[in-house]
Amino acid sequence: MNENEAMDLLRRFVGMHTENGNEKIVADEIKSIFDAAGIDSKVLTLDEDPKRANLVAEVGHGEPVLGITGHMDTVSAQQDGWERDPFSLVEEGDMLYGRGVTDMKAGLAAMVAAMVNLKKHEGQMHGTVRFLATAGEEVGMPGATALQAQGYMKGVEALLVGEPSGYNIVYATKGELNLNIAMKGKAAHSSTPAAGINAVEHLLEFLGTISQRIKGAAEGKSNPDLGETVFNIDVIRGGQQVNAIPESASAEINMRIIPEFDNKAILAILDDEVARFNASHKATVSYTVGMDIVPAIGPKDARLLNIVKSVGERHLKAQGKAAEIPVFGVSGGTDGSVLLLDSPKDTAYVMFGPGNDTMHCVNESLPKSMFLDFLGIYDEIIDEYMGIGK
Repeated sequence: MNENEAMDLLRRFVGMHTENGNEKIVADEIKSIFDAAGIDSKVLTLDEDPKRANLVAEVGHGEPVLGITGHMDTVSAQQDGWERDPFSLVEEGDMLYGRGVTDMKAGLAAMVAAMVNLKKHEGQMHGTVRFLATAGEEVGMPGATALQAQGYMKGVEALLVGEPSGYNIVYATKGELNLNIAMKGKAAHSSTPAAGINAVEHLLEFLGTISQRIKGAAEGKSNPDLGETVFNIDVIRGGQQVNAIPESASAEINMRIIPEFDNKAILAILDDEVARFNASHKATVSYTVGMDIVPAIGPKDARLLNIVKSVGERHLKAQGKAAEIPVFGVSGGTDGSVLLLDSPKDTAYVMFGPGNDTMHCVNESLPKSMFLDFLGIYDEIIDEYMGIGK
């Protein structure tokens, strides 16, 4: 697949409305491309929604098995402030604009192109490349969960995730825990507050308690690759009008997790505080778990990481940039946290893909030159890992 064909593919991807769903249209598009290239692939519809699907494809045979993965969904594009149609790939100078162009339809398109190009050299490969295109990475990771449960990570010794890193290498990502807190009180007229149970006031009290408890338990705990736990109260809802005691209120909490203070430990604290609160208050608190994923940390000396670093730095030098590519861990999560759940601890995990810091923002953008550069980068990484030309 040449640069013009890859640009056309990215343009089609951006034009597909996959805001937290509808990924099957992307999966079907990829399958049609792979069918034309002679690549075996299958679209796997998710049980809960026929419009959502994963895609799995392979080139080569035998070991080693290199997994490459990218997600087909995007976050919403319904926010105010877009200066261009978010579902049209707009070129302005070297910049490309559109929802998902950075997170991560450019990385997805580059991986599709790499698979098509790899098929032409299949006879020279020493191993297998397994491509996993996932649904729902942005919320809940149902696609990665299904693929992991169905065994598609079996035998994979290294996983390359095409999430937006730019010319940086990520080998470790924090886990994530999203909590929905619900407070139940009793409605009353605001002139007689004693007749009611103010759900908002009780919610604020409970949030203060668990914030103090969790932050206290996290104090002094740090991971050399990922740093410290992150705790955020991001959403609060409550009340209907100013002259009524609110009967209900809710909040949403997002936490980024390190192995030293894991998901189970946090949920145990929450269970304890819920029981304490309900035993001593007239209001009733409960919670549900949204996202629940564990940290993923790959070995720093993995062969895949070294190849990615070598190829990436070679491309930077070709641009006249001699800087060494940094290698680090980040707070953000990827499908890798789910896909690698039952994999051996020495499984390589590398996140490396075209992108910048406009992910999830209005006017999401990406330098066209970076996208085109990653077409060659992915070809070279895969060729070297598969021993092509040796």
